[in-house]
Amino acid sequence: METQHVRQTVIDVVAEVLVVDPAAVPAVRALTELPAFTSFNIADIIQRVEEALSVEVDAADLIPENLHRLEGLCEIFARSAPGISRGA
Repeated sequence: METQHVRQTVIDVVAEVLVVDPAAVPAVRALTELPAFTSFNIADIIQRVEEALSVEVDAADLIPENLHRLEGLCEIFARSAPGISRGA
């Protein structure tokens, strides 16, 4: 699995859950800037990305610093994915 695949999956799921254009997701500094972002939505996002990537993130990674930023989410899912390739 490639890190780009992880990133695109996270972007697509965030956009779907928050009902925003996928281009808006990487355009914000924090996901909390997106309309409809709530702690309930982040739980839904985590569950959907876990299902899409067939991974389970470590509970220790579920901290605000990781959950409120696109890069933070991508990092925790990349760490959880077996055989992740850091390439494109």
